[in-house]
Amino acid sequence: MHGRSSIVDVMQTRLCDLLHISAPIISAPFGPWNSVEVAAAVCAAGALGSLDTAVRPVEQLKMQWALLRELTDRPFAINHQPRPFSTEAFQATLEAKPAVISYHMGDPGDLVDQAHQVGSLWMQRVMDVEQTRCAIDRGADIIIAQGGEAGGHSGFVSTLVLVPQVVDVAGDRPVVAAGGIADGRGLAAALCLGASGIVMGTRFSPQPRWLCVRSGRR
Repeated sequence: MHGRSSIVDVMQTRLCDLLHISAPIISAPFGPWNSVEVAAAVCAAGALGSLDTAVRPVEQLKMQWALLRELTDRPFAINHQPRPFSTEAFQATLEAKPAVISYHMGDPGDLVDQAHQVGSLWMQRVMDVEQTRCAIDRGADIIIAQGGEAGGHSGFVSTLVLVPQVVDVAGDRPVVAAGGIADGRGLAAALCLGASGIVMGTRFSPQPRWLCVRSGRR
């Protein structure tokens, strides 16, 4: 038990303290797919589950959020992006007041302030140092450094190169590493680079067959 307690202490990062989670792990949102059960399972394991809002009717989104809240009393994130951005869906998100609102692919503008006004933390995905500085100026609470290995939207900088660059300018904001991370070794590497946690997508994906076809495997 003594060794187990030591491991738990190491895993309690700034990200855990801020999000009130016990494992410094976040599941990526999965576009238009229904991933409520995945998000609930991630939350139950002590990490942060996420749901996306892309190309779904607002009423359907509200049903997903209600179902997730029935399945877990743990915090979770709702994700938005500018392509396409739905003002109606974002307003519904503000009314739902999730623990975290995440955003990627661009300058969030005053959306950060709107999130803070309802008590939600803002988690911004960045792909280079310039985007990091923009996110900081906007007031983002958590920065996700998303490397080129990421399965979704990603930039041209490798995760292992990008993370320390982002850490160096993020100040006291927790930095989360994303892209090519799928196990404990990847988590350990991210923590060594100064990150406070990781995002995993493919490892949690509800569409494994689609991913295999995309990568040429069967």
